Amino acid sequence: MMLLRRLFLAFVLVLAAASAAAQSPDAGKLLDEARQRIADARKQLEGRDVDDATLSQMRDQMGAVDTHANTLLGELAPKFDAVAARIEQLGPAPAKGGEARDIAVQRAELEKERNALDADIKRAKLLIVDSGQVVAQIADVRRANFQARLSQRTPSPLTPAFWHAITGNLDRDLAGARSLLADLGAGVRAAFVPDNRVASLVGIAIGALLVLLGRWWVERVLLRWTADRVPHGRLRRSALAVALVVTTTLLTGLGAQVIVTALDWHGVFGDDARAFARSIVSAVVFGSYVTGLGRALLAAARASWRLPPVSDGVAVRLRHWPLLLGGAVASSVLVKHFNEIAGTSLSATIAGSLVVALMYALLIGWGLARAAGAPDGDIAGHGERVPRPVWVGVAMSLLWVGVVLAIVAALSGYVALAHQVARQMVGLGIVAATFYLVVHVVEDLFAAALSSRANWMRRTLGLDQRVLDQVAVLSSGVFRVFALAIALFAALAPFGTEPGDLVSQLGRTAAGLKIGQIEVTPVAVFGALAVLVLGIAAIRALQRWLLVSYLPTTRMDPGMRSSMTTLLGTAGMVVVVAFALSALGLGLDRIAWVASALSVGIGFGLQAIVQNFVSGLILLVERPVKVGDWVVLGDAEGDIRRINVRATEIQMGDRSTVIVPNSELITKSVRNVTLANAEGRVRFRVPLPLDSDPTRVVGIIKDAFAAHPGVLREPAPNVLLDSIENGQLMFIVVGFIANPRQAGQVRSDLLLDILARLRAEGIALSAPYQVNLGRVGEADAAGPPSPDA
Repeated sequence: MMLLRRLFLAFVLVLAAASAAAQSPDAGKLLDEARQRIADARKQLEGRDVDDATLSQMRDQMGAVDTHANTLLGELAPKFDAVAARIEQLGPAPAKGGEARDIAVQRAELEKERNALDADIKRAKLLIVDSGQVVAQIADVRRANFQARLSQRTPSPLTPAFWHAITGNLDRDLAGARSLLADLGAGVRAAFVPDNRVASLVGIAIGALLVLLGRWWVERVLLRWTADRVPHGRLRRSALAVALVVTTTLLTGLGAQVIVTALDWHGVFGDDARAFARSIVSAVVFGSYVTGLGRALLAAARASWRLPPVSDGVAVRLRHWPLLLGGAVASSVLVKHFNEIAGTSLSATIAGSLVVALMYALLIGWGLARAAGAPDGDIAGHGERVPRPVWVGVAMSLLWVGVVLAIVAALSGYVALAHQVARQMVGLGIVAATFYLVVHVVEDLFAAALSSRANWMRRTLGLDQRVLDQVAVLSSGVFRVFALAIALFAALAPFGTEPGDLVSQLGRTAAGLKIGQIEVTPVAVFGALAVLVLGIAAIRALQRWLLVSYLPTTRMDPGMRSSMTTLLGTAGMVVVVAFALSALGLGLDRIAWVASALSVGIGFGLQAIVQNFVSGLILLVERPVKVGDWVVLGDAEGDIRRINVRATEIQMGDRSTVIVPNSELITKSVRNVTLANAEGRVRFRVPLPLDSDPTRVVGIIKDAFAAHPGVLREPAPNVLLDSIENGQLMFIVVGFIANPRQAGQVRSDLLLDILARLRAEGIALSAPYQVNLGRVGEADAAGPPSPDA
């Protein structure tokens, strides 16, 4: 057996060594390559003469390094934990010579593997930090380059020097442009040779149909479908607006792509011509998106479907502006790619930027003038008068300032500044319009989805409409924050900070926020929230099933059922919170400091809360009072409606509710009218004259009790002649009823019936006392009163 054990241990050691030898070189090679990339990037950034394309490439490389390092770290950490657990199982190393040879060899191999894994983990963590620092340095260099470009000044377009620079390079620029156009023209001519003509004509026809007729037909179908299928409300308008934007962009872009693909079906385009053709498709896609977005929001031809509160006058006056803006955006994309592919000079590139800046500025100014010329107090498309908000006036004023600044900067020679200002105004407008449309359609989707599923959720989860409305608002709010973050990414890109930089920063943040020995990641947070929400929903559904379906089939009374479901809910919440903390990474062994802090808080400020909580558990278990009991506690008297973990609700006779802390029901004297017996008692006194027949009176009163349906037969009512007071027979009447809450009504019914029976039998009730007031002398002179007095 000892030999077999040693052979088995030797086999395990060989496998572990082989595994370490197979994995270690790969991990070490990856770490070495990543370290070299970081060193090369830092060396290149030290020169400070790096263009934006190289910076983007370096940023992508650092992102890859960060991703690989995090992946490697995730692979190595479990291996390190496994090796450490095996070493821990071996226990501490004994004194020299006191351990078996095979165990000592195994310990040495495991410690060697652990040290190697620990070194790789530390190197991976260092790579993550270094790559983040390099990304931050790249962002600094990009912003510095951006600021340098904005401060550059060229000769003003109003001076001959500007045009001399253009004409000086005109021959070279024209040669590059002619070469590109000749390549493109040759490809088009080759596409119409007899062998290629059919494919080209079919593709052009399909593309034209998609752009012209396809978009028109799809818009009509969408309008009819949303009117017939989408529920009434805001979702109908927002869904149509999104559908119009998507169809306009897709069909127009698809039509352009089909035409380009058909012309180049046989590979007739050269490299430059093919690149420029792809640029045309990109320009068409961007331009069609801007056009579709503007048309969907303005809805000049469909005022009742207009989503934003824009007046009819403004929408009609700006109905052609989205098409012009989309054409300007497409033109700017084409100018940029044409200069890059044709290899034009710097002066030609500056001239193109000047044209784009002036085109944007003049187009925005024209749109502002058209909007300002609309009559005041116009009516919106959905029947509401449109007062102009303050922020709209502020935004229009800022746009006017931007237009003037772009024109002045362009004419003063600051072409880069003018181009940046004009492009930023257009970009921010597109981002804001997209954000507005997406947020509205998602909010409407949440509201419509929860509204359509409200009955199912109310039956299954026990949630009322108010809770569903809160869920819809919170969900739309979370999405609004997410959409706002994306919009900020897009808005900050032109200022020298690209979305990739921010995404990399968020990626490093998402890797984990370490608080002491606890590492919290967004994934863990969302997982914990999901566990908490699903757990609470499951507990609520189980409570509802027990209370409505199962417990009524048992012999438990309603109070016991309520106590059982409440206790189950409390225990379930504890379990759900424990699972949520576990999903967050906070095990029970890691929250000792939380327990210590809570103990201090309990000692100073949470004593009453804990006391009420424990008292609530005692009430649910011992049940000195239960739901439905009629209790008297000080000035509070009424029925117990609910026993919560902190307080108990008592409904008073006037339908008001008294919230009593649970500790009051444990530490103070409580009168429980219905604890041992739910029967009530009716007791009152009947005074009669001395000449009344007691036996006859007792019979009349018992007959009245027997005639009332609310009086119990067992125990039987009792009528007692209690005493003779002030010349009267004093009868005490006692009867029992099924519900003590009906004592007042039964007492009133019995008294009315007894009075009627006594009058019918000719038995008079006691006459009220007669008191004669007068002076003492007058009374003596008058003598005793006559019988008739």
